[in-house]
Amino acid sequence: MIKIEDWYMINHMHKQGVPKARIARDLGLDRKTVYNAIRGDECPKHDRKSRGFILDPYKEYVKQRLDKYDLTGTRILREIHEQGYTGSYTVLKRYVRQVKGAKPKPAFVRFETEPGEQAQVDWSDFGWIEFDGKRMMLWCFSMILGYSRTLYMEFTHSQNLVSLGQAHKNAFRYFGGVTNTILYDNMKTVVLSREGDNILWNPGFMDFASHYGFIPRLCLPGRKETKGKVERPYSYIRSSFFEGTEFSSLADLNEKGRSWLDNVANVRIHATTGAVPFDRLKEEKLNPLRNEDYLMERLEHSEMRKSSKDCYISFEGNRYSIPYQYSCRDLAVKLRGEELRIFYGDELIATHRLSYQKGQMITDPKHFVGIPKPAYPSGVRAIRELFLVQFPNANPFLDGLVKAKYGNARYHILQVLSLLDDHPQDLVQSAIDKAMLYGAFDCSTVRNICRQEDGGFLCVSNQGEIALTQKTSLLSESVEERSLNYYSQLEG
Repeated sequence: MIKIEDWYMINHMHKQGVPKARIARDLGLDRKTVYNAIRGDECPKHDRKSRGFILDPYKEYVKQRLDKYDLTGTRILREIHEQGYTGSYTVLKRYVRQVKGAKPKPAFVRFETEPGEQAQVDWSDFGWIEFDGKRMMLWCFSMILGYSRTLYMEFTHSQNLVSLGQAHKNAFRYFGGVTNTILYDNMKTVVLSREGDNILWNPGFMDFASHYGFIPRLCLPGRKETKGKVERPYSYIRSSFFEGTEFSSLADLNEKGRSWLDNVANVRIHATTGAVPFDRLKEEKLNPLRNEDYLMERLEHSEMRKSSKDCYISFEGNRYSIPYQYSCRDLAVKLRGEELRIFYGDELIATHRLSYQKGQMITDPKHFVGIPKPAYPSGVRAIRELFLVQFPNANPFLDGLVKAKYGNARYHILQVLSLLDDHPQDLVQSAIDKAMLYGAFDCSTVRNICRQEDGGFLCVSNQGEIALTQKTSLLSESVEERSLNYYSQLEG
């Protein structure tokens, strides 16, 4: 039976339009109890006796635990069950809510800045998108002025230092100036390490900040409310702009984003300030931009990488080829805009266009020209790439080989590649084409065809029905004809 006071409270809240689920949650009752009380026409005649006394011996323990730690009701239930508690979770949950509700929540003072004093910067992950059949990561950069709440945003495929610097420049131009300070979280492009008050700043970013005359500040670790001005708008950006917006390219997305900033985000009445951001922007005392533009080459991102024996280096989830002479060496990887440059000491040895996809192998065939007895990579994917460098039109052969040999495909691919040690590339390519013609996807068939083309012997392969002969000169030899009696004598 339900308590009389609960019945009245349920029906009163229901008439006020409170959802049933919330009524159950606020009163600490089961949803079925709430539904039954609403469906019933009459008030219950008998009041169920309270069983709260079952919890009485444990209330002091529960209160002490909740005063010291922010524990869940299920955790407390497990602990007092071990002490002999046999009551329901509902009774305990109601008491836990009562104790927690009496404790004041941590408070913080909203930090408001003076005009031109501070801006806040952050990145947000906007998932994966596809452009021209390529799947790429999408990030949203946002900068917001602390006083006026004027917002700037742009979308990029990378969070690297060059992208960060360029986004800052675009934001400064949009606002028409620079604040005295800019607040960041502990992003690696801004701060290399931090232990308490000991901060190791990224020297490239500090050079950028010095040029534009602002002072970088870091928010306190674990205190996200100190950077709430720039974190809160991301849900607004998603709901008001990004969701439902169709775009054909990154440039198209940013163009539509700029229109949204100008005509929606920065002309609305801001909920906190009660004013239009563009109106308060006129009151911002921003520092003017310098006439001399910052050269983004000064933000050239540099990292050390160890090249692998298969002549590749890894960078941001992708692999880039390097000349085979520089395998297994320490190389410097420098990023300048969209260009990835690889150095051995001061010598530039390779240049690639940066890929914003993940798991890609970017190969320059010239890097493998003249490689002596190449050290073939162990992974099938890497071997496949190297195979296609040597035999660009052999994709159907590879597909058939992998399907036929599966787990042993790596061995067959390497064996076909090893034929280049003894045969010209065009001869091996011709042998691959002939093997495909007969549906024979294995290394032995390709090897035998190469030998035949070179004047050797061709052996039987169980993968196809190839006419097998020795040198053509053997076909001209005469064969002695014998009578059947001759073979009968042999059987005897």
